[in-house]
Amino acid sequence: MRMRSSPCTRRASSRTCLPLRQTAGISSPPTKESRAAGAVDPAGSVTVIDTQATGTAEKVVGFGAFDAAVLARAGVVFNDPDGDGTPLSAAADLEPEYIAVNGNTAYVSLQEANAIAVLDIEKGVFTAVLPLGFKDYSLPGNAVDLDDSDGTCLPKTYEDTYGVYMPDGIAVYEKDGSVYLLTANEGDAREWGDEKLGQEEFTDEAKRDLVSADGTVTAEKVRVLDNSVKAGIGDGNYLYGTRSFSVFQVTGNGMTLVYDSANEFEAKTWEYLPAFYNVSNDDLELESRTAKKGVEPEAVTLAGLGGRMYAFIALERIGGIMVYDVSDPADAQYVNYVNTRDFNASTAGDVAPEGLAVVHNGDTALLLAAFEVSGTVASYQLTATASEPENPDTEPEEPGTEPENPGTTEPENPGTQPADPTGGDGQSDPDNGLTPGAIAGICIAAVVVVGGAVTAVVLVRRKKKQ
Repeated sequence: MRMRSSPCTRRASSRTCLPLRQTAGISSPPTKESRAAGAVDPAGSVTVIDTQATGTAEKVVGFGAFDAAVLARAGVVFNDPDGDGTPLSAAADLEPEYIAVNGNTAYVSLQEANAIAVLDIEKGVFTAVLPLGFKDYSLPGNAVDLDDSDGTCLPKTYEDTYGVYMPDGIAVYEKDGSVYLLTANEGDAREWGDEKLGQEEFTDEAKRDLVSADGTVTAEKVRVLDNSVKAGIGDGNYLYGTRSFSVFQVTGNGMTLVYDSANEFEAKTWEYLPAFYNVSNDDLELESRTAKKGVEPEAVTLAGLGGRMYAFIALERIGGIMVYDVSDPADAQYVNYVNTRDFNASTAGDVAPEGLAVVHNGDTALLLAAFEVSGTVASYQLTATASEPENPDTEPEEPGTEPENPGTTEPENPGTQPADPTGGDGQSDPDNGLTPGAIAGICIAAVVVVGGAVTAVVLVRRKKKQ
């Protein structure tokens, strides 16, 4: 989770690569975060490397120019281990997690800080650290399932309770002259120290019982941020991650949320895999993740296909990849979900997608997925085929219009039920039918309408290497 291969951008005379996380040999003196004698707290940074330079090839860019107290007042989340109102320094506490590049600008997710850092690549400086805000779980559209005792998906609203986006993977694209950032809102706690090694232990996690706004549900031992050791949050209940992906528009004043998938990930996994709802990536215990961070969206990547833009979002815990049409950034549409995990055993098949990448080989586009727990790599072929509508005299639907519920579109044969995602036995079945919107184990297909023509988006599992 902590190390990422880095995207590159090519300019006229050089290629710039941007490795992530803390740089070996670059460190700060011990701080409150590292209490043991001789311990070192490395400074978070991004390194810009010119691979064609004849002299100095790298530049380390850190956060020393930022004032943690100022950022915390703006909503950037910091640690305050002593609880004295003084957050750790920006240089010590801000830690890059992932990166996305658009031209000369790199966007860097600062996961635990719930923020995005903006890097000017050419100048080698951070120009801003932008808070992402919080998701209000008291709003009906943001209802969330936190009760792990009922064996079902039952989203509820909770007063004075918020989701902290805390994205891991991010992706960026342009649409109609505007820049949009997609975030996989996993969430992550902070902890350090080991008493066995003579170190003082720290965690920012607490457990609380939360009562739904209607009083019908008490969710026990929900994982929340410990307000007493944090800066940048209020007095309510703040949960790790938001179990969703979001689309933010980059503006002159920061980041504006234009879309969030709300509770759709958990609703879809419950619809397709109810016997394995919110299991983890190392067990098959029903709802073992519900009071924690749910499905944990881990990574997101983009692919242009058939004149549309699609987002692929990896779910680290139950597994699988969600597919959304993000051609309209403010009105993203669910397309499909594929999961090639073998639920006959706790860690069989493709388990815990950690990284996604789209590669092109001639006219072929492939989605590559690396699975952390199973140690497998899956390759899915992405194809788009267009055909004329069956009734050319029928007035075409508006461009971008999709079936009202793509996840439950009725098959062509009304007597045929959507394919069981596990073939009926908990294992992926290559013979499953490719009904629109249904998980098909080895293959997956979806149908959208583009300008009167029917466009099929097909993901075909090509191979897996142990």
